[in-house]
Amino acid sequence: MNASKSAGRAGDRAAKIGLRDLARLAGVDVSTVSRALNHDPRINAARGKVIRDLARREGYRPRPLRAKRTQAIGVLIGSDQPDRIGGVGEHFLERIAWIAQQMLSGRRMHVNVECYLRAAGAVKLPAVVQENRVDGVLIAGHPSAEMIQRILENGLPAVAINDTALRIGIPCVRSDPTKAIHEAVLRLAAWGHQRFGMLMNDLEYPTSRARVDAYTEALASIDIAMDGQAVVSDLPSEISGGREGVRELLRRGELPTALFCCNDWVALGALMELQAQGVSVPGRVSLVGHDDVSFCPALEPALTSISRSEPAMVARGIALLFDQIAGVAVPPEDHLVEGSVVWRASAGAAPSRLATAAQAGKASSGVGKAIRKPERPARLQAETVSAV
Repeated sequence: MNASKSAGRAGDRAAKIGLRDLARLAGVDVSTVSRALNHDPRINAARGKVIRDLARREGYRPRPLRAKRTQAIGVLIGSDQPDRIGGVGEHFLERIAWIAQQMLSGRRMHVNVECYLRAAGAVKLPAVVQENRVDGVLIAGHPSAEMIQRILENGLPAVAINDTALRIGIPCVRSDPTKAIHEAVLRLAAWGHQRFGMLMNDLEYPTSRARVDAYTEALASIDIAMDGQAVVSDLPSEISGGREGVRELLRRGELPTALFCCNDWVALGALMELQAQGVSVPGRVSLVGHDDVSFCPALEPALTSISRSEPAMVARGIALLFDQIAGVAVPPEDHLVEGSVVWRASAGAAPSRLATAAQAGKASSGVGKAIRKPERPARLQAETVSAV
């Protein structure tokens, strides 16, 4: 009987131990534990063995793959408010959900879209996970690491869009804006811009931090230091954030001549406020957004924006998810999709360059007038004398 009780206790412990528990016991990240259990070659061999031995001692067992498929995928979208996607700045999440639904339907899969509360520490599982109604989940919207842990403990394949594997311990697909941001900065600098500014949302978001780092690196590559006074962060990711950011820059002093925004909604708000203040775009300030949403070409002036290739991101995420569902071990790592700059009328030459061109034009115009008004030619003078 004692042996039976001991086995029962061991079984209870095995049922409760999860990746996060192993990570805590080993003093490492969840992603490190997952890689060690998958024999990822990037993990030091000795450390990997220690983690696997710990997993065996603690009775950790990965949940087996479901024998019966539902032919359904869950698309989980984060929200600051329960039961609905939040403000206008979250249209990115709506687009991700729509693209995923279209692509999965094309594979004859049922799609269950559900919102989850993304507050720090939120652990409530979406209903599609609790009720085992899906074969895997595609997640967007900055989920809590605790919620991801519970999904993994349910044995459900999962891939995140626009996040980092280091933070949540699952495969992640996100846009890499580095090349596009470097292109934008270098071209604007070639057009004479020397003072660059940024309007950013919460820098706790990995994608926001990556953009700031890319801008800083691009400026450093041409020996321009990022001016902290020209950077406003923690703005709402919507129109009001852009308006508020421009007003804050005006309070601080001179506006930058090139202004980058964390998304196109913030850029739209910045454009509205600049125009309300009588500031010409792009004559006085060149404006660059991010996401290249559908309204960008319809604005006046049309908005230059960095596209993050959302369809390619979703397609990559779905492919990784289907690999897991098929039983392929997919390590928790980041998969990057390159962004690109879509140049439009909101970005142009720096004011100093425009002033120089205007002065040159005036000088050229003056020379033209002198040429067009010479003294009367000899032939004309002779004809005049003859007529007399």
